[in-house]
Amino acid sequence: MLREENIAIEIKSQGYECKTYTANDEGTEAVLLFESRQRTADMRCPVCGGTVHIYDSGSMNLRDMPIWVGCKQELCFITHRYRCTKCRTCFTEEVPFKYPGTRITRRAAGWVRELLRGRLSIKAVQEITGIHWDTVHHIHEEMMEEALESRAEELRKAKYKPTQLAVDEFAIHKGHTYATCVMDLDTGEVIWAGKGRSKEDFKHFFDDMPKGYLSEVCAVAMDMNASYNILFAEKLPKAVIVYDRYHMQAQYGKDVLGAVRLQEARKHQSEAKNILETAESLDDPEQKRRLKAEAKEEKQRYSQLKGLRWTLLTNGAKLSDEKAQHLQSILSDHSDLAVCYAMKEELCALFELRDPLAAYEGWKRWFDAAEASGIPALVKFAELKRSRLDGLVAHAVFPISTGKLEGFNNKIKVAKRIGYGYRDDEYFFTLVRYLALPLAWLESHNFP
Repeated sequence: MLREENIAIEIKSQGYECKTYTANDEGTEAVLLFESRQRTADMRCPVCGGTVHIYDSGSMNLRDMPIWVGCKQELCFITHRYRCTKCRTCFTEEVPFKYPGTRITRRAAGWVRELLRGRLSIKAVQEITGIHWDTVHHIHEEMMEEALESRAEELRKAKYKPTQLAVDEFAIHKGHTYATCVMDLDTGEVIWAGKGRSKEDFKHFFDDMPKGYLSEVCAVAMDMNASYNILFAEKLPKAVIVYDRYHMQAQYGKDVLGAVRLQEARKHQSEAKNILETAESLDDPEQKRRLKAEAKEEKQRYSQLKGLRWTLLTNGAKLSDEKAQHLQSILSDHSDLAVCYAMKEELCALFELRDPLAAYEGWKRWFDAAEASGIPALVKFAELKRSRLDGLVAHAVFPISTGKLEGFNNKIKVAKRIGYGYRDDEYFFTLVRYLALPLAWLESHNFP
């Protein structure tokens, strides 16, 4: 059990004598006062090594572990300030009990560390200990940095170097502030995270990497962000750029399938409106009924197309018979949408090829067919993506993607929600890298 006499003995061994012990009647606050007993003859100037004399005294209050539950305990140290008799340098003696960079004792810091190892949040630890949130935050950041440095040292000793990377952006503040992550696909660990997604921002990645660490990278998966592409081509010319299939498919789904689907749906909506306006101008009840029935059919077609989004994006081979038949019945009445859907299926099939020559010929035919379709959205998409042919063909040789990194982005979102956002970007990026460390490795090394 922690007792005041034990604390006094412990600190006395470090050159301080306990002068007083006070506690309030409620037992909610306690203060132990210690005075330095450091001999001047034992002190030397840290600059020139000369003799010193005491010219002033000061006090330092440190938060300590409580003697009993519910007690706020502080240790007050009366320290000496010295001046060198030779070079006149002034300095204050150190308090060995103090945890660096904080106003708490080393024992209290150990208490915080143990609670953090129990995977408690910073807020929960702050509420349990009564120690300031910023101090708990500081200790948590230190622990994460220790874990990251320990892991890095382990990999250095093993002479490990990554061979395949993935690069992707994620939102810090949706629609406003973005950051970039680089993942080692061999280990699944995030090796870098930094603010921004521009070329100037991403240059920091190459500056921060140890010299020679990226020398064995042979392939990099990314979306078609020009900043990433240009810098990797410049800094790692031997590395092959591989464009991510899921970004390509998602963009096609939005810019082509989605655009054409909505265009066709709006046609039905507009036609229904025109028919109803015509019906209202007629006096013949029979004609009115007939036109209203036609308008109702047009509205149904509109609703069908509006509800077709996920069916169009799903791999055709994975559709149930019922959904496949429903889809074909709709596509038979919408030729442009049918063409775009067929091109989507072909695009997905091209990513399954493992022969680079076959992939090259296949992508060339796909772009040619898309541009010849005459469908504006499809033509525009093909014209924009044709220049990326090499990166698309590279997928046949290096079938990698940013999928693993995209999955990790969900962890980042959860961390942001738990922390209600983060004001300190450096702490947040440290947390991102820390969360990507293997769980088994963390547990084996006793990290939280």
